[in-house]
Amino acid sequence: MIRLVCPPAPASLSSASTQRERDSLVAWYTDPTHGTTPWPGTFAAYKGDDVRAELTGAFSAKCAYCESYFGATQPLDVEHFRPKGKVVRERIVDGHTVRKLEAPGYWWLASTWMNLLPSCSDCNRPRRQELPLGLRATAGKANQFPVADESKRATAPGQEDAEPRLLLHPYLDDPPQHLHFVEAPGSIRDGEVEARPSTIGPGPSAMGVASIEVYALQRQGLVAARAAQLRLLRSHLVTIRWLLEDISTQGLTASLRDRFTHELGELEAFCAPTAPYSAMCRQVVDEFKRTHLEESP
Repeated sequence: MIRLVCPPAPASLSSASTQRERDSLVAWYTDPTHGTTPWPGTFAAYKGDDVRAELTGAFSAKCAYCESYFGATQPLDVEHFRPKGKVVRERIVDGHTVRKLEAPGYWWLASTWMNLLPSCSDCNRPRRQELPLGLRATAGKANQFPVADESKRATAPGQEDAEPRLLLHPYLDDPPQHLHFVEAPGSIRDGEVEARPSTIGPGPSAMGVASIEVYALQRQGLVAARAAQLRLLRSHLVTIRWLLEDISTQGLTASLRDRFTHELGELEAFCAPTAPYSAMCRQVVDEFKRTHLEESP
């Protein structure tokens, strides 16, 4: 996940039909008898073609959570960061934490632009996944939205601003402060992701831990894809190290300078926001530069 600037909202989210949908939801959910009256309709405003187009362009056809390309292989899931209809809540029952899907969700955010993100199906939809250490578990965000204190979960418009959310958001957070990618050539851990140490207390970042679990960022297919990207990136790092050795023995010839400049451009291409797994690649390239290129030609 990388941080991005929120793009302008598409026109359909300010249309008259969208406002009518919002008004009907407000009327139904704020009516004390809404449980006995008919549902006013479906959540439809967020499904506009311009919503899908704007999200696809803003995120370069990548999943907001795992940075995998979805454009060539699957339809875009317009994902609600805070679930719209129902949400998984935690309760303490006989001393045990019980998680249960309950209504209502964050219905007032159903067509709010900041709450809509592009997701691949594996990050968004729960299914059985291969995880590290040979584990299999159902993973995928769906209606999950963990908070640090269930008693402070938002239940009405405006309360979400004070809610102690635990999931990273690409417009609101700087994900590299919470997520660290494992670079371990030849190891099954190559391409895995882990939570960075917390900056506000002992232990790992709570937002990092929750985001890895809820977005299924450790599923083995995704780890394998990141590891493959790392292998491609390392081939350029090796070339740069060879070039540095040649420069140290031969001097900075015009040919070596051109090749060196070209390879630096290749590194930046891996780190571009449009590239897959760019957060991981940026982490590796920045470390390489600190180690090998502080006095580069």
